[in-house]
Amino acid sequence: MTTQEAIDYLLDPIGKREQHDEAIRMAVDALEKQIPKRPKYKAEDRFVKNHVTEYSYCPVCEKEVVAGDMFCVMCGQAIDWGDE
Repeated sequence: MTTQEAIDYLLDPIGKREQHDEAIRMAVDALEKQIPKRPKYKAEDRFVKNHVTEYSYCPVCEKEVVAGDMFCVMCGQAIDWGDE
């Protein structure tokens, strides 16, 4: 099911019972991504030997996120930077 098909179903569910679970799951997944989550942190030795830097990662897809970005560019998860 595409995003547009899920939207169409949710706006007019009559006669489309088999699509119900998938449309609801897609809607819940999208809503959950709007709830900001704290990034994951991992110290890594990159580029320069003997230099360890801490990097931030999306808590959902684990793609690296830049400090201050409001959303993950890969999956759209809202990021809560809180009291950095």
